Formats: sequence, structure tokens, C-alpha cells
Amino acid sequence: MSCLASVIRCRATAPTVLLDVSPVERLTFNSLTVLVRKAMHLRSVGGELLLTGPGPTLRKMVDRTGTGSLLPLFTDNTAALRALAEDGRTWCRVDLSAVPDTFFTAPPLQ
Repeated sequence: MSCLASVIRCRATAPTVLLDVSPVERLTFNSLTVLVRKAMHLRSVGGELLLTGPGPTLRKMVDRTGTGSLLPLFTDNTAALRALAEDGRTWCRVDLSAVPDTFFTAPPLQ
């Protein structure tokens, strides 16, 4: 949670953040709330939070919660970059998959 907040604060000159969520298999509602809040913060300064590579579970969660307008989903980075280029926006890619202290849930132990 603090990792994404820090990135957003540090990237104030490029307020559109591209977040690769392809490694995320599960997301808690609390984590979704954090993403929505960060997306709202970015929008308040003229930016946006774009999620790339979401799996079916994350897609369903965004759809069911009605947060798609705040959290646009793209199949991959290329699709998101294409959308940004069409609008003439800059971006900052953030890959949290390798960061140990993130707000994403770990897969259950089997």
C-alpha cells in the first residue's frame, strides 16, 4: 500500500500510472479500495491509474463493484500504451510483482 502511494507521490510530474497487475491472482476488497483511492487522487491532479494484464478474477471484481470507470483495464501494456499515445498522455509503469511489501494478497497455501 505504501509502495504505490510513494510511487504516485514521486511521479507527480507524470500523473498517469500504468500498473501491471498480471501477477495478481487475488485481490482483497481493502486492496481494491486502495487502488480506487489512488485512482481518485491521480484524477484530482489530472492523471489516471491504468491496470494492465488483469486476470479473470480481478476483471470480475472491478466489474461487480462498478469501479471500471476509475480503474480502466487493458489486456496488456501495449494496449494501455496505445490508448495513452492516442490521447497524447505520458505514463509511468509500476511493476509491484517483485516488491515484497505490497498490498496484494499471497496465493493460498495448498
